[in-house]
Amino acid sequence: MFVYLTDTDMKVIQSQLFGQKFITAHDKNARLFQIRQALNEHRDLLINNLLKDIPYYLAFKYHAYATEPEVEAIKSKLLELKRRDVDLLNYVSIINQIKKKDKVKLDNREFYNEIDQLLIG
Repeated sequence: MFVYLTDTDMKVIQSQLFGQKFITAHDKNARLFQIRQALNEHRDLLINNLLKDIPYYLAFKYHAYATEPEVEAIKSKLLELKRRDVDLLNYVSIINQIKKKDKVKLDNREFYNEIDQLLIG
């Protein structure tokens, strides 16, 4: 997946969790790396928040309760997800926004979709 931008384009990715990241590289691969870094950071911060209270998230999102071993298993899955780079195919809508706009505000929808797929899959 490539992000085609002209050499003079500067993009801004805004997150309520980390503020702003500026995408300034001229090389398309370097730009993709900068975008992936921003998405990784946002997802990692979301996961950090979830790790603080997994039972609350399960109760809120799924109306479900977990035993201590289940909470530990979920925690392991979340930590494993943090160790991996985001799969940009899961974030196509964000990539398309970045292609079209100079400034993109991240919402959590795609990130939680990935997290929820991990938890229920």
